[in-house]
Amino acid sequence: MKKKILLICNEVNNFFSLLRHLRDNEYDAHLYLMQEETAHYNPVADCYDDSHRKFVHKSIFSRLPSGFVKISKEQIRMAISGYKFIIGCGLAPAYLNRAGYKLDLFIPYGTDLEFQPYFYKKSFFTQKILKIMYMTYHQKLGIRNARFVMTSESNDSFLSNYKNIKPLGEFISGTVPYIYDKQYYKNNLNDYIKSSKNELIKTIARLKKSSEFIVFHHCRHQWHDKGNDTLLKGFGQFIQQIKGVNTSLILFENGEDVYKSKNLIRELEIENYVKWFPVTYRKNIMVGISLCDVGVAELGTLSWITYSTVCEFMCMSKPIIMRRDDELYKDNYKYLYPVLNASNHNDVASALIKLYSDKKLKSDMGIKSKIWFNKYVVGEGLDKIINAIES
Repeated sequence: MKKKILLICNEVNNFFSLLRHLRDNEYDAHLYLMQEETAHYNPVADCYDDSHRKFVHKSIFSRLPSGFVKISKEQIRMAISGYKFIIGCGLAPAYLNRAGYKLDLFIPYGTDLEFQPYFYKKSFFTQKILKIMYMTYHQKLGIRNARFVMTSESNDSFLSNYKNIKPLGEFISGTVPYIYDKQYYKNNLNDYIKSSKNELIKTIARLKKSSEFIVFHHCRHQWHDKGNDTLLKGFGQFIQQIKGVNTSLILFENGEDVYKSKNLIRELEIENYVKWFPVTYRKNIMVGISLCDVGVAELGTLSWITYSTVCEFMCMSKPIIMRRDDELYKDNYKYLYPVLNASNHNDVASALIKLYSDKKLKSDMGIKSKIWFNKYVVGEGLDKIINAIES
């Protein structure tokens, strides 16, 4: 067994996936869960057995400022003792900085780079704000002093948060292997689909027999960032233009704008085509995607190259509709995975019509997306992390 590695925090299930990839490469990798990890970011949400239990541990670490200030330097040092390389997201940089250590590799998931290193002033001071300031101070220094920081060069807005910290470590441009794809091969899922009692899987399995075109969208409902309203308007236009189409749109009750989305669906008179589901585990999401025809990712104001939603579609070889500014990424990749680019509802309708009308296009896009996923996400992405570990 190679080096003993510690991963801290499992936001969006990113590090549980990375843990298994590292263990497949014979590293003695372990994962610390934060105390407030949400249920659908628990490892049980992303696997079909319990073989992970000996490598995944509850920890003293908290995701909250109130919890951060309660943990002593000595407790932190004891928790990380014996590990030769530490990879972190969330508040991991802050914890290590507080204990006088440099984080070896910081892989941000989003708010840990966009918000947590920055204190946004309030009009009055409270004990809570003092705790936030204390956490913010250590988070910024922890990221600045990290030996490596890895993220895809998604857009200028996101990267500016990193550059403003004045980092001292090495930047690695690349996509983290967000998904442990080996467990999602189709032949591994057939028995699970047949025996599953999950309502999402049972419903889509039935729809697969009756619907000719199933659209899957599991982004959080937050119109400005995700563009869910753009999808709904485009889907409504698609139904109007393809008369008599037997189609279904799969959505999830997650996000601050769910109520607005439901109102818009009523206004568009497309309720009969939309199926709502509660938030569920990734292992069920992946099965749902496998049974659908097309995935719709984010259509909001910012362009991104890789994130969990789009990688989940690629992993299952599905064609993707999303907003993407290709000019931002052409220098970092030899080629990009195929998408039907959509920045407004007319684009969405046009993309849906193309995929509905052209089965070969739908199949080719899915196959090429999976090839890109294998090359850049679980190929080069993992290689870059291993290079950092061994450097």
